[in-house]
Amino acid sequence: MPANIVSQPRNQTVGRPSFDRRTARSLYAVHSDAIVRMARVQGEGLVQTEKIKEIDHLTREAMTGHAMLRRWGDTLASGDPFLADEMRFFTDVAKMGKGEVIADTIDTYCRESRGVR
Repeated sequence: MPANIVSQPRNQTVGRPSFDRRTARSLYAVHSDAIVRMARVQGEGLVQTEKIKEIDHLTREAMTGHAMLRRWGDTLASGDPFLADEMRFFTDVAKMGKGEVIADTIDTYCRESRGVR
């Protein structure tokens, strides 16, 4: 047999390496682990996207509610500056409360992402 020709094992096709069982099992385990890791990353991306959408939804609701309360306060005050000031107190308290709810939600989502409970 000429020296420049490498013989192929009988159970091996050209271009595809043949491995012993132990090596094949190890490679299969690496491949399986990679698929599971990819699924976790994709799943986490889906969850993070939903968190962002929920924060947007909460913010939109808070803004809409605040605008409605301001209008209602203006209507109740009917141009009376003293009454308008009192109405502003309640809308400001509501605004701060809504801000805290949104901040708590964001904090909860961030803690969850970091694995902190």
